[in-house]
Amino acid sequence: MSNKPMTTGDFIKALLSPERQQQLDPYELITRLPVDPYHHVADIGCGPGYFALPLAKYLAHGKLYALDTDDEMLEALRERVTAAKLGNIEILKNDGANLPLPEASLDGLLLAFVIHNSEDRLAFLEAAAKLLKRSGWCCVLEWYRKETEYGPPLEMRIEPEEMMAIGKDAGLTLLRQRDLKGTQYMLLFKR
Repeated sequence: MSNKPMTTGDFIKALLSPERQQQLDPYELITRLPVDPYHHVADIGCGPGYFALPLAKYLAHGKLYALDTDDEMLEALRERVTAAKLGNIEILKNDGANLPLPEASLDGLLLAFVIHNSEDRLAFLEAAAKLLKRSGWCCVLEWYRKETEYGPPLEMRIEPEEMMAIGKDAGLTLLRQRDLKGTQYMLLFKR
């Protein structure tokens, strides 16, 4: 294995790889969410759309807002959305916790492996939670703080208990927790 840093293009390929689907199937994840085909949902930190496209397909009568800070990720997503002929996705660029959506406009949020990247995790989650309607749901996916073949450095990872505390401080109530094959976890909150 090379010590050469991964390019954004390489990272996009890794995010969309069949190996990743074996680790975490986006369609299986959707079955664990309280999502309705009429919902308006945001995938914040959407990357090239690993979760965004399956979610948009499920939201047949709703809308998916796909947000990311990286132009290359958003361009990869645009190409995939065009190829999939999906008309219910709005692609938006955000700047950290500055999220370009109105408060209380969403039924649900997906925050898949993004909170660990935030400089101010609480401020980021508070900003995201403000986008939710009353009783809206928020799904957080993160890495356990243990060595794995893939994933962020250990010092960036967030243990579930810490993530639950951040969620509570952001005004969210934990509904359930789920282990994802021993390396990642899912926390489902409601506003």
